[in-house]
Amino acid sequence: MQKRIGKVDKRILIIFAILTIIFFFLEVKSIHNVKTRNYENKLKAAQICQEAFRIIKEERLKRGFLIDIINDPNETGLVGVQYSPITQDRTDLSAILTSTNPNFAAVFVELLGHLKPNDTVAVALDGSYPALNIALYSACRVLQLKPIIISSASSAMWGANLAEFSWLDMERVLYENNFFPFKSSAATLGGEDDNGRGFSPEARALLEKAIKRNNINFLHTENFTTNLEERMKIYLQSKTVKYFINIGKSVASVGPVYHRLPSGIIRRKPTKFADDVLITRMLDQKIPVINILDINRIATKYELPHAPIPLPPIGKGKLYIEKKFSVTLAIVFTVIIIIILFFVIKYDLEYYLFKKKVNP
Repeated sequence: MQKRIGKVDKRILIIFAILTIIFFFLEVKSIHNVKTRNYENKLKAAQICQEAFRIIKEERLKRGFLIDIINDPNETGLVGVQYSPITQDRTDLSAILTSTNPNFAAVFVELLGHLKPNDTVAVALDGSYPALNIALYSACRVLQLKPIIISSASSAMWGANLAEFSWLDMERVLYENNFFPFKSSAATLGGEDDNGRGFSPEARALLEKAIKRNNINFLHTENFTTNLEERMKIYLQSKTVKYFINIGKSVASVGPVYHRLPSGIIRRKPTKFADDVLITRMLDQKIPVINILDINRIATKYELPHAPIPLPPIGKGKLYIEKKFSVTLAIVFTVIIIIILFFVIKYDLEYYLFKKKVNP
């Protein structure tokens, strides 16, 4: 073929551009839905979570605790009251409503799905987000993980803050129904210093009563440092803890200035956070942390709706289905473009395509 002398004809460039645009649109048309990693486990965990929610709702009504359909518009039974004797902190009702989506179980499968059956995770909970606690338990059940759980009996606003139907009561209902094969190994009062400070004597008595009636070891220590040490002893019974998971604002986990800790996975100790709490102690042990604190931010990350009415269906959305382009087509089109570009630059194609006259 006759080699190129001079610039490429504009007509050739236009044809090349049109061809590239055609390839681009064909590739866009190749988008198709693909199940995400751990799709089956995510779906199963969300279904288990939904069924657990139903059991808790039935038990709540059975015990005579009515559901406030204004503050719990989806009638989940997982939303408490604004104030109660065992309420320890403020919480946004919107975040509580967001957390009642059973698809959060799929979030935990997304975060923990790479672990192997019988792997151990250390877990710190309180009653602030009972729906998220159940979502985590659902993921652990599906993935066959072994959680070592320490709970605080108290709760923030709108959480499991009914004195006679606390988080520990909910947990026991699910355990005794053989729904989950694990429960809390120990429980604290919560509050300031995790020892009930900030509660009235009557409220502390109610919290202790909740711990005792649910047959859970009462972790009551002289000071906050001893509390952390006792918790760490329980957690590190297993020498192979894969993650520390915190849900809520328990002072033992996040300290009094919890907003300085990020939500999500934490692998390194934040440079501007020097508090001696469970999260920093676990990071010192080279144990990564999953901190579930800013619920709405986590929901946004996984494209879950905020305070949805009604609750969204299970199995739809980013957690379950992702859109993918055809890799094969992309490779083929790229090779064709490279080959054409080579010939356009190397050879005088317009001589053959447009019968170009060549000056002697």
